[in-house]
Amino acid sequence: MRLTSALRRRIAAGFLACATIAVACVDMSAPKGAASISPLQLPSPFVVRGDTMRDSAGNVAPVTVTSYTAGGVPIADFPFETFVLDTMLRAHFTLTHLLIGDKLGTVTTVGQASGVQTLTVNVPVTVRPTTLLLGKTPDTLFAPVGSDSATSVGRSILPTIVKGVGDTTVQGVIVRYRITRTLESSSPTVPSVYLSDGAGKPMTVDTTDASGSANKRQVTVFTRLLTDQALINGQKIDTVVVEATASYKGAPLSGSPLTIFVPVKVTIAIR
Repeated sequence: MRLTSALRRRIAAGFLACATIAVACVDMSAPKGAASISPLQLPSPFVVRGDTMRDSAGNVAPVTVTSYTAGGVPIADFPFETFVLDTMLRAHFTLTHLLIGDKLGTVTTVGQASGVQTLTVNVPVTVRPTTLLLGKTPDTLFAPVGSDSATSVGRSILPTIVKGVGDTTVQGVIVRYRITRTLESSSPTVPSVYLSDGAGKPMTVDTTDASGSANKRQVTVFTRLLTDQALINGQKIDTVVVEATASYKGAPLSGSPLTIFVPVKVTIAIR
């Protein structure tokens, strides 16, 4: 059958319309990039001069950024970039996002994916940590007995220090705590003694600050759960024992584990 010129024009228009629809469908379904990205994810809060940043097990590990779909699902292997914003060249990234320390100081890092940047993160470049020690002997924890729970809580700070090569204090080292001797609780589910932050929230990990001190964790005693009547009546002083640990390259620092004794004495709360 011979096609007329009008029919040929109609068929061509039809093909053009189909092609347009096909292109539109491809464009609509093609990935446009991540809907959101994570903060910069560091394997460690610090990096040692002359070494590569490592994870908590001591293994060399990259800095990462995770991208997400609009539904909040992580996108596997989505490309990202990492940058050092430092004119002093204190550290640098490799092509595989490993952060290497070059000079002592603090370096500012940032990540990017889909044209969106993370917030900046400051990373201390330090000497190699070598020693975990007690900052000072903890004071006696005076645990008050009050008429309600608000006046029946006592706390004592756990002051530990990390030092490094040349007896220099080291910032960014993670210190972990656990209670090895506690006080008996009247509750089968709620302990009378636990580790907390300054607000009383359960917390067992701290990070050394610019002075090398990890002093934000506390022993918290909930006096109303104590069962020892001699302790409750103020006739004796008992002791909570806490173990602190810190490591580098997977090996414990000298002095780790560190045993910390916290004396506990019950007092009458004054409101």
